Amino acid sequence: MLRKRNCRMDSCSGASVTSLDQQDLCLNHFLLRCYEKLEGVDPRNRKLCPDPLELASLRGFVEECSRKTLDLSLHCENLTNLQRGRLLDILLWAGELFFLLRAPRLTTWESHNLGRLQRVVNRAGLEPASR
Repeated sequence: MLRKRNCRMDSCSGASVTSLDQQDLCLNHFLLRCYEKLEGVDPRNRKLCPDPLELASLRGFVEECSRKTLDLSLHCENLTNLQRGRLLDILLWAGELFFLLRAPRLTTWESHNLGRLQRVVNRAGLEPASR
């Protein structure tokens, strides 16, 4: 027989709907935790590239976050439009981060300068180089 679990955040008495990082969470705390962790994982917010071991851990979190978010959006009943929107936002962000963490080809400095170069080329009316 399955027991109902409560959210493990602070003094929250909400029912747990899923777990993240081995911690049972209610929907609102799941959303908050995902946003906090994804912001910390995002390589565009970091000055240094993570080492290979940290990179594997970051990818693991992004995968877990994606799976749990998709599961909640498909199976959780009575979601508000705001909650659905946040779940979709998290799923899209996690997908983007998964790609960025899979192929970190450019450093932050290189990607920033590449973006500046593309804007200069576009302003000058030049054709960007074909890919």
